[in-house]
Amino acid sequence: MYVDRKVSWWSRLFLRGGTRRISLTMVLEPVQRKACLVTRKAYGRTILGGGDCANVKAAQRWEMLKSNTRRYATRVNDDAVASVALTTNFKRDCVVRDSALWSRTARLARALSGEKNAHKEKVPRGALANTVSVHPCDKRGHTPLELTASNVAQSGFLFQAADGANCYDGLRFRACSDEDKTLRWGIGVKFNSRGRPETALFKFYNESACLVELAGDNVGLGQCHAKAAKLWGVTRGRLCRNGDCVNNGKCLARSAYDGQGKLFACRMNIFEHLTLTLDSDGSDALAQALKEAAAREEAAKLEAAEEQRRYEARRAQAAASRTSSTPSYTSSQY
Repeated sequence: MYVDRKVSWWSRLFLRGGTRRISLTMVLEPVQRKACLVTRKAYGRTILGGGDCANVKAAQRWEMLKSNTRRYATRVNDDAVASVALTTNFKRDCVVRDSALWSRTARLARALSGEKNAHKEKVPRGALANTVSVHPCDKRGHTPLELTASNVAQSGFLFQAADGANCYDGLRFRACSDEDKTLRWGIGVKFNSRGRPETALFKFYNESACLVELAGDNVGLGQCHAKAAKLWGVTRGRLCRNGDCVNNGKCLARSAYDGQGKLFACRMNIFEHLTLTLDSDGSDALAQALKEAAAREEAAKLEAAEEQRRYEARRAQAAASRTSSTPSYTSSQY
C-alpha cells in the first residue's frame, strides 16, 4: 500500500523531510517492525527489505515517478495502469534491478561506452538476477515497475480455506458464494504514535464491524476501535494476531464440530490455511477454486473406481491361476 502519511508540526519543525512522508506498507505483515519497505546497508551497497515504518530516513521518503521506459518491448500487461520509477531520498536515488547492472551484457555495454574503470568492476556480494538495490538516478537510471490494477478497493476480498469451497465470515467457515456480501473483507491501517501501522480487518459492506479477539480461544466481530481489533496479519497462509504467525501470537483455526473460528497459540502449529482471493472482478478466482475442488472430487471418484477395477481384475486373475493349476484328467480310448 502506497501511504501518504501526515506529518505533525513538531516533526516539520525539528526533522528534515518537508511536509510529506510517503511509505510503502505491507499492510498484512504481522510483525510491525517489518511492515514497511526500507533501505539498509549490506555488503557495501544499499538494498531493500522489510523494516520499521517509524524510521523516517529509511521508510518515509518513497515516491513514484512516471517512467517512459517500458520493462518489456513486446509483452503487454493488460492490467498495468502505469509504468513508474520508485525513488527515495527526495527523488535522488532509484531502485534498480541488479541484473540490469551486473549481468555480463550490462558490464560489457559500460566498458564499450568508455565508462571509467568499467573493466575493473566486480559483481557485489549478494547481487543476483532477481534482487534489487538503490543507486543514484542520474548515474544508474532506474528499473521501470508496472502498477497493476486490482478490484479489491471496490469489492473486497475473501478468506478462502484450502478446500476451495469454504470461506471465513468472521464467525465460522461456510460455503463460498459470489452473491454473499457478508463474506467480503477490507483492510484498515492506522499508524500509532510511534509511526508503526496497526492493521484491522473489517467487513467490506459493514465498516463498523471488525474481526476481534474474544475471551478464551474465541474470535468474532466487534467494534473497530477496540484494542482487540488491531494487529492482525497474514503470512504463510496463516491469519494471526499480535505475533509473527509462527513462533508467537494466536492463529485462526477451524473447529471440527461446527466450523467456527478458534484462536490457538501459533507455536502449537494449529491453524487453517487461508488464501486471500484478490482477482480482477471479485469472482473469477473463487469460481476457479470451486472448479478445482470439483475436479479434485471427480478425480478422487475416478481413482476409487479404477482401484476397484484393478482389485476385481486381480481377483479374477488369481481365480484363473488357481483353476489352471488344478490337474485335469482325460480319458483315452484304446
